[in-house]
Amino acid sequence: MTNFLEIQITEENILALRSFLLEGPEAWVPLKDKIQANNKTAAGHMSLLYGAFCVAVRRKFSPAYTVDEIVQLVAEVRVKAQEDAGLINVPLAEDMVRAAVGAPTLHIGGADDLRAVLYAEVFILLYLIAEMDLDRAGLEQFIEEVTAYTEQWLAARRAEASTSASS
Repeated sequence: MTNFLEIQITEENILALRSFLLEGPEAWVPLKDKIQANNKTAAGHMSLLYGAFCVAVRRKFSPAYTVDEIVQLVAEVRVKAQEDAGLINVPLAEDMVRAAVGAPTLHIGGADDLRAVLYAEVFILLYLIAEMDLDRAGLEQFIEEVTAYTEQWLAARRAEASTSASS
């Protein structure tokens, strides 16, 4: 596992995210070897992907939301996923959306299953990006917001790590 102190968001991470948002998961196929080159590189990509998920969810549900809206979102994502709907762990996906908006989570099992987390994250993110219908400028603004959010999120994890290390 990579230490949060080692994770850096690079231009390569941002370019990979842009490709992913424009072209979907297929865009990462030619980048797979680079993305998985080492834990540090992979952690940068995954952190930025998580940041994109959080920003997209917050945009959807700010300033207010209901639990029913979260349930409806996950249901719509599953319908859109068609034959891949079974890849989405519904309780986990709903909990991930709750966490992204700062709502109390139900602490559903599965959060330690990286594959289940990634499927939920990717399907919901791509659904929300399509729903936003961003033009090029809107996409660039979204990516800037994601990068800033992810840097703040990583800084908070670093601060937590240094606090627990000094305790």
